[in-house]
Amino acid sequence: MPMYHFELAIKLTQTQKLALVRKITDWHATTFRSPRFIVNVRFIDVSQGLLADSYIGGAQRQINRLFVSLRSGAGRSQEQLEGMADKLEGFWNEAVGKESIAQQLRGVFIMGELDVAKEAGFHLPLPGRFEQWVKDNTDEFHRLAEEGDPDAAQVVEEMKVRPEFQK
Repeated sequence: MPMYHFELAIKLTQTQKLALVRKITDWHATTFRSPRFIVNVRFIDVSQGLLADSYIGGAQRQINRLFVSLRSGAGRSQEQLEGMADKLEGFWNEAVGKESIAQQLRGVFIMGELDVAKEAGFHLPLPGRFEQWVKDNTDEFHRLAEEGDPDAAQVVEEMKVRPEFQK
């Protein structure tokens, strides 16, 4: 939570994928003041097989597009959502380019559809409440990090450098 699902009609290099993952994760975590471990990014190859059977305007087409699933009830305005779509398209253009139609990210679809989210054993708060949530769970993050949990270890590291997570 959130989940960024890229449907790819073209092959991206690992460098391009990592650039997108880093840009999205950094942007989401700082914009919504959330821990990085909650940001999920997935790349789905839709260039072949059953997933390639897509139609737009009644014609079969293969395009690159992004589906974003967010928490419902977060109260984001239309302007904020459009700003998110523009930002995400910009990340794509920086990492992949937009020189040809085949290379472009042709659709960004943001859906507020997740009512409850639980990750790494924690029920996640609504957006805007992560700062207190991290503070409230500090001891548990430290305990889990000491046991080797990579998500908790990442949050512990973030607590050291992100003022909003410090007590």
